Amino acid sequence: MLPFTADDLKAIQTETFIEHLDYFESLSSTNTWALNTLCSPEKSNSSSKMTLPSLVLTGKQTAGRGRGSNSWWSPEGALAFSLVVDVGQIQISIERQPLIALATGLAVCETLKKYLSEFKLALKWPNDVYLQQQKVCGILVETVADQPGLVVIGVGLNLNNSFHSATEDLQSMGTSLYEVTHQRYSMATTLIDLINGIENRLYDVANRNKEFMSEWRRYCLLNGRKIRVTTGSITKDGVCLEIDNEGFLILKTTEGIERIISGTIEHF
Repeated sequence: MLPFTADDLKAIQTETFIEHLDYFESLSSTNTWALNTLCSPEKSNSSSKMTLPSLVLTGKQTAGRGRGSNSWWSPEGALAFSLVVDVGQIQISIERQPLIALATGLAVCETLKKYLSEFKLALKWPNDVYLQQQKVCGILVETVADQPGLVVIGVGLNLNNSFHSATEDLQSMGTSLYEVTHQRYSMATTLIDLINGIENRLYDVANRNKEFMSEWRRYCLLNGRKIRVTTGSITKDGVCLEIDNEGFLILKTTEGIERIISGTIEHF
């Protein structure tokens, strides 16, 4: 049975802000395909302009990517997709674009909370969602150098997949909704809920909704924790004081207080 039927694909476009959808039964990486195909210079210069927002969806992702050189394990039953949006259309200013990953993570948490009200969900700055202290979703936001208005938002959610076939290190750090609840979830319904949640939170970023980061901080996993964060070639240790309203991580180190806009949490 295919994870998405023709009726599912029609509903996704009817019930969300998606204007264009590309669906593949199997794909190496939805983000890579979006960047190389939808966001290519050839596409932007062609007579058939891309209709946005666009969705790239696959039933099985074989070579999912995370931040940097990290990979994302995405077997059958996992939900993998990428949104291509024009931040100019949504009116998200350049300085607020780092909040897109946070907005997406918050939308994922809020959507899953509807299904998992009795379980603990948390956000690890800047782009991971945790369920019962294990990673359940990864987010990869990428921009296009020669098309600064385009942003690709990749989401990999462990939904109906099992970790029994995963490597030991993945089993120790990851989980899925199925692993936690022993229930199967509708891929299409979950996707529609996620897309609508992401849209709402993106407009919160654009409109400078004062409650947005307050809501995000309710789920923050790092507050008060000793962490190690790597930015480029620089690694720093300290205590996470908070994530501020601009999306910066506020780190207390032996040298003082630092604001970090982008990085990878190596230890927490």
